[in-house]
Amino acid sequence: MAPPALRPENAIKRAEELISVGESQAALQSLYDFITARRIRWAAPASVEPIVFKFLELGVELKKGKMLKDGLHQYKKLIQGTPEGLVSVGAVARKYVDVVEIKMAAEQAKEDKKIEVDDDLEGGVTPENLLISASEEDQSVGGFNDEAITSWTKFTWEAYRSVLDLLRNNSHLEITYSGVVSRTMQFCLKHNRKNEFKRLAEMLRQHLDAANYQQNKSGSNIIDLNDSATLQRYLDQRFNQVTVSVKLELWHEAFRSVEDVYHLMKMSKAPPKKSVLAKYYENLVKIFFVSGDQLLHTTAWKKFYQIYSTNPNATEDDFKTYASTILLSALSIKLDEVPSVGYDSQQRLYRLLGLESKPTRKEVIASILESDIGSHVDPTVKQFYELLEINYNVGTIKEDLAKLLPQLESKPYFKQYVQSLRDILVRKIFVSASTAYTTVKIDELYELATLPAPFDLTYWNLERALLEAAIDDYVSFSIDYATSSITFVKDPLEVFSVAAEPERVEEEEQQEEAETEEGEEIEPAEVEAEAEVEPEQPVVTRNSYIRNRLAELSDLLHEVESFNEMSYMEKVKLARENLIKQNRDTIERIKSSAEERAKKSHEQKKKYMESAAMYAEQNAELKTQRIMEERAAMEAKLEEEAHRRLVEKKKRELENLKAAEVKKFIDEVNEKGHVYIDPNEVKGLELKQLRDLVVGQLSKGKEELEERMNFAIKKLDYTERAIRKTELPILQKEADAMRDADLVKYDAMKKKIVDAAKAEHDAKLQDHERLVQVYDDYTALKERLVSANDEKMRSIREEKQNQLEAAKKARIEEVRKQRYEEAVAKRKIDIENAARAKHQAQQDEILRKQREIEEKLARKDAQSAPIAASAPVVASGESKPMSFAEKLRAKKEAQRAAGGESPSVPSPSPAPVSSPVPAAAPVASSPAPTKSAPKTKADLDEIARKQREMEEAIEKKLSGGRSPAPTPAAQTSSASPTPTADSGKLSFAEKMKLRRAGKK
Repeated sequence: MAPPALRPENAIKRAEELISVGESQAALQSLYDFITARRIRWAAPASVEPIVFKFLELGVELKKGKMLKDGLHQYKKLIQGTPEGLVSVGAVARKYVDVVEIKMAAEQAKEDKKIEVDDDLEGGVTPENLLISASEEDQSVGGFNDEAITSWTKFTWEAYRSVLDLLRNNSHLEITYSGVVSRTMQFCLKHNRKNEFKRLAEMLRQHLDAANYQQNKSGSNIIDLNDSATLQRYLDQRFNQVTVSVKLELWHEAFRSVEDVYHLMKMSKAPPKKSVLAKYYENLVKIFFVSGDQLLHTTAWKKFYQIYSTNPNATEDDFKTYASTILLSALSIKLDEVPSVGYDSQQRLYRLLGLESKPTRKEVIASILESDIGSHVDPTVKQFYELLEINYNVGTIKEDLAKLLPQLESKPYFKQYVQSLRDILVRKIFVSASTAYTTVKIDELYELATLPAPFDLTYWNLERALLEAAIDDYVSFSIDYATSSITFVKDPLEVFSVAAEPERVEEEEQQEEAETEEGEEIEPAEVEAEAEVEPEQPVVTRNSYIRNRLAELSDLLHEVESFNEMSYMEKVKLARENLIKQNRDTIERIKSSAEERAKKSHEQKKKYMESAAMYAEQNAELKTQRIMEERAAMEAKLEEEAHRRLVEKKKRELENLKAAEVKKFIDEVNEKGHVYIDPNEVKGLELKQLRDLVVGQLSKGKEELEERMNFAIKKLDYTERAIRKTELPILQKEADAMRDADLVKYDAMKKKIVDAAKAEHDAKLQDHERLVQVYDDYTALKERLVSANDEKMRSIREEKQNQLEAAKKARIEEVRKQRYEEAVAKRKIDIENAARAKHQAQQDEILRKQREIEEKLARKDAQSAPIAASAPVVASGESKPMSFAEKLRAKKEAQRAAGGESPSVPSPSPAPVSSPVPAAAPVASSPAPTKSAPKTKADLDEIARKQREMEEAIEKKLSGGRSPAPTPAAQTSSASPTPTADSGKLSFAEKMKLRRAGKK
């Protein structure tokens, strides 16, 4: 059966008619019903698209987001079977986004205009529009309904989400999907929608995970992530996502986006564009700067510089700025001279930038100076580097900085690294002071660490920086606030070597006491005390173990001669490196022992499996015999169980039959409705007993029903009366309370409005008084200026007016002259065309009349044929006379040949028939036509006049009465050959006219 015919134009017409009568909702529903009908799957998508566009425009106008979403998904479901249908889905999605964006822009412009016009947000608040705003949603009352733009923003966001869900994970809609993602990100950026952008990023990750999950599955239109173009689109989306995250300052989301970019770049075979990578690394610079990790910040700067250096449009100033910034960022990296112990949590971030391990601060600075970056660094920044790293001197650092900092502060890129560089300088000063001094006054130390602005710190910030240096183990000290002095520790392991001796003595004493008390009896109370102390023993043992290990390390390091001459930081560095080495050796030893244990366990397991296989063969026979015995016992038990089940089955069937009859009887009684029997209450009763029970209830139920009816009527009457008496005072009290509360609110609002109006009136009166005071001065100044410049302005106006009149006259003359020339040229062309048409009409009329004359002559010749038969035949050698028509055609051909024209009508050759014509005939004696000179217009007119006269004479002669004998002229004309070629070209009217003339 063929599908029903579609009439898209009828659907649009019907919707427009409904809209015209104010039924927009009904119009939207009609369009929705049309595009969700199953019959559109047989229609061409191009014919249905206008209806979908109309549906989208009307749905956006009415803010029906759920209906639009459902309609689009239904439309996609119906037409996605063909490539043309998927193309239509993409076009519809783009149209939806365009309509929503246009509407959002219009609402935003309307809101901005409203804010500019009405600045007083409380001026329109009155009791009347207060009530209106509470009862009507669309009333715009200043201060009470400012959520219009918010609702449209939410609607726009939901539209973007719906479109992305419509287009996701379809290979034919990838380009449209990518475009909508970019527009959604721009929407979040334009309106500063941070939460929505987070949801968008999570949604894009879910879409990518779904596409990755579908790679191993079969199906149509599946996203192929192995395709370089597809992967590049996803990568561009993530690059854009990083950029928008940075602009919105969503640093956590930006970091997650960077991870997405990293994984997609690992999957991609083709490298991204250099411009895109440069922007990406520039965003990474900002992200790591905010995170406070200067090492990653500097690495990102280096990556950016490597790509930017290939830019042909880059200038030397740009290279200088970027190189100086990179060197300052490298100098801002925290001091890492003391190695850290344990797992580095930043290892994951190093992989994002292509680093296998964490580089040191010195390695980063050295790589910058050795590369092309070092040649473009600003000289001032390079001096600061030499001062901080090469020529560092704690005694002259203040003077050198005082000279250099004013030049650095003029650099725009120096300000962002001030805090990091200050912390590094202060820490280096504290390290140098711990090396130079053993005990120093607090004020002297802080004075030494106080640097010129902007590197200066307060007293408490200096103390905090000192404590942070101690926490990071760059210095160790003790503060004596009583004497205001600080004592630096020179040896970090001294405390462990000193504390190790008392512990050894205590352990020896404990061992001796244990030996002396071995033979004594242990009381129960002592046992309980030892049990209570027992949980604390591992902690004490662990601490003592650590102290012993550190004491051993101290003894080992003190044996080195250069150890005592080192500074505190160098000793800590050496100790940590030794501990790291010991831990690494311990880990390797534990690992090897674990491998040996695993190997032994594998061998033992193998031996056990071999023995188990041997015992399995022996137990197989015993197991088989036991199984046979158990099977025989089971079969006997099954037979007995089957007999028992058969007996029980018959008993159950009999009981079920009785229960079915009882249930049938109960259902019949309950269906009649006179008596209700509960099946649970009558379990176990026979059918006869149930019948007796039904009869008894019927007789009893009638009496009880009458009693209950009487009692219920009386009770209802008393209850209704009591309720009305009780609720009357309560309702009155509630109404009074509501009236008082509304009156209080009304008075408060009225007082607020009156106070605002009085304040506004007083302010306007003050402005009026101030303006009145200066109005006379303003008037006098205006009159003086007008009178002073009146004559000058009058002369300028006259001059400009004269120039305008002269220009107008010149333009008028020019236009007149142009129009005259155009009219003359047009008239000449018309005259030439009219003359040409007139001449052509005259020529056509001459030819027509010529054909008529020849036809008439031919008929006359046919009538005089019997007479001509008796006349003597002219010899073939004699010259044949020419007829009038032949002479006329010969003359015209001669004229055309003389004028360079080809004859329009061919002259047929005469038939080879000779007729007897007298020698004295004037026509026969006329000379043959010869080629003459070109004729003028007057000559041609004269020839045409003579021809017309001759034609008129011939017609008069032909129309006269019959003569007894033909004249020589008539015989000559009748003997002329009949032009068969020309007669074939006559019209039907001419043929009829000639026929009538022949009958006469």
